[in-house]
Order: sequence, then C-alpha cells, then structure tokens
Amino acid sequence: MKTRMLWLICCMVALSSQAQTTKRALWVWKDASGVTHYSDKPEPGAKRMEVVGTTPIAPSSPPPPVQATPPAPPPQREYALLEFTAPDKDASFFGPDSEVTVELRSEPGLMGGDELTLYLDGNRVEDSNNAFSYTFRKLARGSHTVNAVIRDADGVEKIRSMSRSFSIQQTTINNPRNVGPSLKPKPTPLPAPAPAPKPPSPGK
Repeated sequence: MKTRMLWLICCMVALSSQAQTTKRALWVWKDASGVTHYSDKPEPGAKRMEVVGTTPIAPSSPPPPVQATPPAPPPQREYALLEFTAPDKDASFFGPDSEVTVELRSEPGLMGGDELTLYLDGNRVEDSNNAFSYTFRKLARGSHTVNAVIRDADGVEKIRSMSRSFSIQQTTINNPRNVGPSLKPKPTPLPAPAPAPKPPSPGK
C-alpha cells in the first residue's frame, strides 16, 4: 500500500508543470493485523494527513487548421475583334446559282475551348462550326444577313460580329457589272443621197 501511495505522489509531481496544485486530506490507520490503510474518509482511530496533489489543467483547444486559399484562376482572355472581311457590304449577286463566300477574322484567333457559330437570317448554320470561311449555295432571291458569334465551353457569349448584308438578284440581259462601251447600241446609219439626174444626150 505504501508503494502504491509513493507511486501516486510521483505521478502527481511529474504532472505539476501542467497542473494546478491542490491539497487534499488523507486518513491513515492500521488494522489489528498491523496493515496500514489509507482513505479519503475519516475512520475510527485514523490520523489525518495532508497530501499535496495536482488538478490537471484541461489543454486548450488547438487552433482550427488554416485552409489553404486555392490559387486564383488565370485571367480570362477576351476577343478584341470579330468581323466579316467578305463579301462587301450590300454586295449583289445575280442568278439562283450564285455562290456567296463569307470570310471572317478575329483578334486573337479562336482560343481553345471556344466555338465560332455562323448565322444566316437569324438561323444557325449547322455545318459552319469554327469555320472562318463558308460558302452559301442556292440562296433564295432577295436580301440576306449573316452574323457570327464566339462562345466559351459553357455556351456563354464572348463576342458577336456586326451584321453583313448582301442580296441575290434576278439575272438581267445585260449584267450591270459588265456594261461598257462595247455593249452600247450602234447608231442608226444615215440614208444614202439620191443619185443626180443624167444630162440629155446631144442631138436629141
């Protein structure tokens, strides 16, 4: 029992740097057989003794872990320009078999993940994805308008071109683009003068 008591006291001393010092009363006595007993409650014939003890101090809560701030995404590059370079504004094409080639340019060029879409008269041209040059065939007679849009991978519009208009006209006898001096009508020739009458023969 003494050994146990000494061990308990040593443990209390070892923890004293992280504990608060307290005092507690113990009662000690011997029974009829001479065995020493200890108790925290008084017993008949027991002697009171004070033992310096320690009360552990609850460790403070560790600070919450610092969450690393994710790196900022790279800045989104923007387009400075998207425009048609052909056909000319309000150009005219003659005949139902006319082919109209539209050409585009962007600054910078089409970036990875983006998509270029062409529209004719407000309708998407399905087979023109990412085409900076496209040829229309067999268009109906009348005026037509083309537009182009670049969107990112999420479908968000990044830039839209200005509209470009052109027209398909009916074929004329003389193509206005080919009129020149060689096609002007020839002047009407003047009538030839009547022959002068012959003078009468002598002796008649």
